[in-house]
Amino acid sequence: MSFAYWRKCDFQVHTPRDPNWQGARPPGLGDDVDGTAATAADVESGRAAWAKEFIEQCVRRSLEAVAITDHHEMVMVPYVQAAIESRKKAQPEFDLWLFPGMELTCLGGVQCLILFDAELEAKWLDAAQARLGIVAATLNLTARQGPRVTQLECLYPDVAEKLNGVSELKGKFVVLPNVSQGNSHTVLTDGAHADFKRMSYIGGYLDVGQTINSLSSKNLRRISGADAKWSSRFIYPLPTSDARDANYPKLGTNDCWIKLAAPTAEAIRQAFLGHQSRISIEKPNISNLAVKSISINGSGILSDSSIYFSPELNSTIGGRGSGKSTLLEYLAFGLGRSCRDIERPEYSGTERLSGLVLDTLISSGATIELAVMQDNATFYIRRGGATSYVPKVTYPDGSSQELSIKELRSLFPAVVYSQGELSEIGKHAGQGAQLSDLLQFVEPQFKREDERLNDAIDQAKLSVRKAVQELSGAWSQEAQLNKLKTARSSLEQRIAALQKTLPVLPEEDREHIAKYESLAEFDGRRKLAENQAQSVMDDLTALWQTSQQPVELNSALPEAVGFQAAYEKFNAEFTVGIEELGKKLAADRDAIVSAGLSVSGPLATAKAERDKVLEKLTAHRSVTAQITKLQDDLKDIATQLGELSATRVSSESKFDDLRVGIKALKETVVERANRVQAWAKKIEELSGNRIEAQLNADKDWSEIIDAVDVLAAKTGSQSDTRHQRTIAKLEEDGPWSFLDALRSDSLAALRWKQIASSGGAEQPTCDTLKLAMSATDRMISSFMDLIDLARVEAVATAVPKPEITLYYCDDNRKIAFEKASEGQRAAALLFMLLEQPGGPLIVDQPEGDLDNKIVSELAEKLHTAKQRRQIFFASHNANIVVNGSSELVLGMDVTSDARRAVACAGAIDKDEVCQKITETMEGGEKAFRDRKDKYGY
Repeated sequence: MSFAYWRKCDFQVHTPRDPNWQGARPPGLGDDVDGTAATAADVESGRAAWAKEFIEQCVRRSLEAVAITDHHEMVMVPYVQAAIESRKKAQPEFDLWLFPGMELTCLGGVQCLILFDAELEAKWLDAAQARLGIVAATLNLTARQGPRVTQLECLYPDVAEKLNGVSELKGKFVVLPNVSQGNSHTVLTDGAHADFKRMSYIGGYLDVGQTINSLSSKNLRRISGADAKWSSRFIYPLPTSDARDANYPKLGTNDCWIKLAAPTAEAIRQAFLGHQSRISIEKPNISNLAVKSISINGSGILSDSSIYFSPELNSTIGGRGSGKSTLLEYLAFGLGRSCRDIERPEYSGTERLSGLVLDTLISSGATIELAVMQDNATFYIRRGGATSYVPKVTYPDGSSQELSIKELRSLFPAVVYSQGELSEIGKHAGQGAQLSDLLQFVEPQFKREDERLNDAIDQAKLSVRKAVQELSGAWSQEAQLNKLKTARSSLEQRIAALQKTLPVLPEEDREHIAKYESLAEFDGRRKLAENQAQSVMDDLTALWQTSQQPVELNSALPEAVGFQAAYEKFNAEFTVGIEELGKKLAADRDAIVSAGLSVSGPLATAKAERDKVLEKLTAHRSVTAQITKLQDDLKDIATQLGELSATRVSSESKFDDLRVGIKALKETVVERANRVQAWAKKIEELSGNRIEAQLNADKDWSEIIDAVDVLAAKTGSQSDTRHQRTIAKLEEDGPWSFLDALRSDSLAALRWKQIASSGGAEQPTCDTLKLAMSATDRMISSFMDLIDLARVEAVATAVPKPEITLYYCDDNRKIAFEKASEGQRAAALLFMLLEQPGGPLIVDQPEGDLDNKIVSELAEKLHTAKQRRQIFFASHNANIVVNGSSELVLGMDVTSDARRAVACAGAIDKDEVCQKITETMEGGEKAFRDRKDKYGY
């Protein structure tokens, strides 16, 4: 890997050569070994055996980088190096870095560690010892242990200067003074501030058991730059184990992880410079979703390449036109989030970037493949001409599947903003100043919850609208029923009056007529009963069809057995029960139909007998014909009354349904208001208090005012006066009380129009509506004529909404969000994105429109942000890359054949990366210079 990544480290480990070693040691030359003097071969084999056991102990403790730091010597280093190389040959994946080092006791008794590049040649290690006055001849290299420690003849701040006198050592070592709490070797003793202040070192070390959290407040001030007498720089105190026991009880117990790109002193130095995100005393967190690599083949602009990414901060740099934006857009394309995949009308650069993908990828027949790590499993996303650029995902088990772009985005969520897009979105968000515009920058579940609540409110409104319609339908049935009853009564009276004009008929004839009338009335009810029976059979048939389609519950899980058995029993009983009931009721239904024939036959006979009776009245033929017609009409009305009575719904029950629907709508609106309050607070927090959201839970009355406008339409009501009166009434009563009263007025008016108006009933007064409209009697009369379902629905579904005022806060100034600059709004949005976990965040030139102060804050924010999510930036601002301590820097350039390619890749530990930053980035040299002023390097 070329990027910096976490390794568990222990940088103070001693060997059996240490004078204070506890336990068995390998023999020295001439020592008694089972009665025989040890030979040189015995010494070598003993030390090799110890080195082999030592690295085994490192593996058991999950150590990935260690430093051997015996006092004033490095005798055992070659043996550990050899053991590591031997292990690598047998086990290629074995990965342990060893830093040669020494523990130095300088003039005055203070101690420091010196660590060298892992691959520094032995002759330069010897040269380092010589420069410090350590004479190899005095070390007795073949003895069991080294000599007792004597002080060096130099002060600890001068160690680096002495070693820098050997050009081959310059930049190949790092010095860490002892900043431990309460021992005789620490450099933090009272009165020692002068040496501490003049030293050039950027880190220190702590002895076993100590961490930055265990230091006294006095010492913490001294190393943090808070005490100007000591230093203005932060000297991070690195915990070490000081292990020196044959049983290794302390090895690796120091809980220290360091982010390193290479086994070099420079990598360690860079870790201290970016200690906020490159040193940890707790197991580090990194995103569980990250792009591991991208492979590009056949692009019309980028050279074929495979690029491996850090799961943390990846910075793409280079001159104008070097391919930075292209690389990020290709990455977005692989994730289904390029400008060609997603319409982003608010962004002016969409067409240009969509054309880039078309011209350099699709038209060229190129292929993009991403390796994505999710929850420690690797997935591969391939988009190429073979699938017409439909994403093909290969899962960890080797199976593959084509997915839609929407499915791809759901499986691998990411956030992508192209160059300048964040500023433009900030501008649009500012124009409306709506909290909902900002939810896309908050945690994804907030956006989903907002959508869910809005859907729930829409559904609740649909339920209310349906309830209003059904209540109106019930009133219509009631009006129709009253109309039919009135018609029936009129016909009965007319028939009775006509019958009185006929001569008195014999008893037998009267019986024939009465028989027919009774049978005709019963036959109408018989048909209703048959229809009802058939409706029941239809419902049973639907239930039977459901019983034939049980839910598939095949599973070998032991936890599923109980549920499977219970559901199987239920469905079996349901199926049998429905079939038996269906068969029985089918027979009963057939019996009903058959029995009905015993009515229809006699009815026809009775009608014939009645007609014979009426034929006798030849002198009153016109009257009898009229009576016959009226009786037929009466029979039709009786049928209609029967059908209506059978299907009629209660207006009381429908009013109850409406009341329940209104209650549910209120509860959902209140729930949304409560959640909006929480979202507003979260937005303030995520923006680093750059955004202030002032919220009134139910002060947005726009829907209510619109509903009053609908009620007042075409009545002659003046809008200005109406709005003033409506707002005054809302402020006086509160939105819900006002809505309840207004809805009651509207329903009363609709019922009066549908049922009571024709009967001369008194018109409702509609007092609330009259006040809201500032209405005259003539206006109310017009309203009563115009009232309809649409007007009532407008009132019934109107709700108050949260009223939100957003401000941008800059120090002590508070600016309306829509009046803040694009840069200020973009900064607030960017900081929200960096505060939340999630999938990869891809931003092209995040520094756009940001001032230097905010860029500096952004660089500091990156130290924590990259622990929550993977970040990709293309940037021209060196402050972001250098002071944000980018784990991977990709230096882009134009090749000799005018293609774009990665010219260098790595952390800023690498000289070529630093050079690229200095040459191509705005403020590159200054960024390094500012850091030197701050840290002394």
